[in-house]
Amino acid sequence: AAASLVGVGVALPGPLDHRGGVLHRVTGFPQWDGFPLRDALGRRLGVPVAVDKDTNAAALGLALTAAEDGAGSFAYVHLGTGLGAGLVIGGAVHRGARTGAGEFGHQVIQLDGPPCGCGDRGCLEALCLAAVARGDVGEAARVLGVGAANLVGLLDIDLVLLGGRTVAAAPGVFAAGVGERVAARA
Repeated sequence: AAASLVGVGVALPGPLDHRGGVLHRVTGFPQWDGFPLRDALGRRLGVPVAVDKDTNAAALGLALTAAEDGAGSFAYVHLGTGLGAGLVIGGAVHRGARTGAGEFGHQVIQLDGPPCGCGDRGCLEALCLAAVARGDVGEAARVLGVGAANLVGLLDIDLVLLGGRTVAAAPGVFAAGVGERVAARA
């Protein structure tokens, strides 16, 4: 007997509206702003479609194993072409009212800092990516650590898990840099 497709899940960079399945200024695809991906894909495939941020999808997957390890609240922080986070609070992914929870890269940590693609200045993402572009991975890790420490202080989470291709290129540097900042604020 052939297996039946019962639904489709689509994970992509934010920002987006997970409830409505509508994309906003998705990182790397600003021309998709306002596109109703869930409805368009659902009509085309004839099955239910769920749309969420890639970091939330990763956090959901990690939550399945983290629960076994006793970590009920954590952040999955992803640094690649952008910077975002998936938040798990009390064992469940926390998206916020407008799927904005976890837009981690757009916390301002340097007033009047460099411009960010979101239109603000001094965002964690702009500072991290600038350090990476200069080849200063240690500085990128330190800056990422400041943001991670802010999350720990604000949400009182158990863990900060790091991922993304930039982190994967220098995992020891990022683990040490983030770990130092988080430990200093604990």
